[in-house]
Amino acid sequence: MDRWQAMKIFVKVAETESFADTARQMFMSAPAVTRAVASLEDLIGARLLVRTTRSVKMTEAGVRYFEDCRRILADIAEAEAAAGGSYATPTGTLSITASALFGQMYVLPLVTDYLDTYPTMKAKTLFIDRPVNIVEEGIDVAVRIGHLPDSNLSAVKVGTVRRVMCGSPKYFERYGVPKSPADLKDHR
Repeated sequence: MDRWQAMKIFVKVAETESFADTARQMFMSAPAVTRAVASLEDLIGARLLVRTTRSVKMTEAGVRYFEDCRRILADIAEAEAAAGGSYATPTGTLSITASALFGQMYVLPLVTDYLDTYPTMKAKTLFIDRPVNIVEEGIDVAVRIGHLPDSNLSAVKVGTVRRVMCGSPKYFERYGVPKSPADLKDHR
């Protein structure tokens, strides 16, 4: 039996003060529980429990080891939960940047919904019409419109933008319809 499992068994025996109750709660046989605690005591080289026909009590070494085992087992459970992503409630501050108009129209409503869903979170938004150095300014998420220069940052395409030429019919009658963006330099 591995040491981690033996520690769990020892902690349960110390809490219940019973080998039989521990065996029932952990779906094991009583002899298996007894062997696990005995092998742990052999490994440590100290007696952890004093057993009588009517009771099970921890020794002084057992009390110290019990506290350490509980802390270690809690740390393992927390590490497993963190690695497995089971911390479903995010906390902290999320920093987001986008262009001014796009940020106000599309990003801000999403951010407020996110903050309503996760009240332990805070958000810092920077809606500005200039490129922002996200590393230097501590930005977590940047929404960019257009082609991105090569960089060592990660990018995920979330949509497409199409260009539309708009103008009044009178303007187009008077000045003509531009055929490409370059034609705009000759327009008013």
